[in-house]
Amino acid sequence: MTTNIMQQYIKNTKNFLKEFTRLYMGQYYNEKMSNELIDAYIEARIYNYGDDSRVFFYKRIEEYLENKKNKIGENFKEKETLENNFKMYQFVFYADGVRPINDINEFLNELCKKRTEDYDLGSSRGLGKKLEKLINEDKANKEKFIESFSTTDFLLNIQKYINIDNTYKVTLDYNFKLPYIYSEQIIDEVYNEGTINEDKLIILYTMLVAECIKDINNGNFTTKYIAQFARTLFEKDKKIKQTLKIINDPVIQEKINLKITYSDFTENKDLVYSLIQEGYRFAIVIDDTFEVNDANLRKLNVFNYMMIPKECKHYEKIKARENKINNTIIYDL
Repeated sequence: MTTNIMQQYIKNTKNFLKEFTRLYMGQYYNEKMSNELIDAYIEARIYNYGDDSRVFFYKRIEEYLENKKNKIGENFKEKETLENNFKMYQFVFYADGVRPINDINEFLNELCKKRTEDYDLGSSRGLGKKLEKLINEDKANKEKFIESFSTTDFLLNIQKYINIDNTYKVTLDYNFKLPYIYSEQIIDEVYNEGTINEDKLIILYTMLVAECIKDINNGNFTTKYIAQFARTLFEKDKKIKQTLKIINDPVIQEKINLKITYSDFTENKDLVYSLIQEGYRFAIVIDDTFEVNDANLRKLNVFNYMMIPKECKHYEKIKARENKINNTIIYDL
């Protein structure tokens, strides 16, 4: 069974935010209103909603939250409670790692002082220690969660494409010895074909999603990855769904492009279009079956990346038409 890693990560983050809010707001905690702000925070923090022209990541989140607070306020009578819950997020930014905590004691003292003196939420006795424990546990749990998808048997090989901004080629290398009786050629054939190649993708995508979560934690939504896809999966309805479930989340789909050949596309066109409608993104590798003309090139606009191997017979023809192509073109496969 595969799992949707990002959805589990978001669930864990929401649980942390709920407990943080419950402790901070005390007797003024309102679950329904709090959950609406938490959802808005997740939208901005994880899914990059809001005005991305903001220089500072936390400012964009704060602005998005304020807009959400104003909408909630149209139907929520306890304005002061809503305002205090919104103000709390200036501390959540630190607790959730959007901004660094330089001195935990100074941070907690400031939090408790503002809560008591400025927001009039009652006594803060013992609150600092409870929140410190919660923050430390959340940090440790996040690290443990990400590390749980690593293995010493396999390594992600991430290499930047030459002259293409923020785009990386990702492959999975094995880190264990196989019996010497097998030649390297046989090992490569077995590793990159058939069922083993399909199963390898589950490991690859799992480890890559963990890498994407690290990016997102740092406010990095621009880095894109191109990873291999197994053409044999197109023939296996249950297994393709199981495999793609790992990356079935909008923010992850935005970052990961699955590499398929033009032949794979033409043979499975309806399924590829269906997957694109579901949010999955593909990079198409042009092969000798492609007929170069403006109409066919326009049909490939659904793909973010067009990849042309040097050995492809259309290499020079396509290169001469670069100015008519809307895809990002990659020559270095």
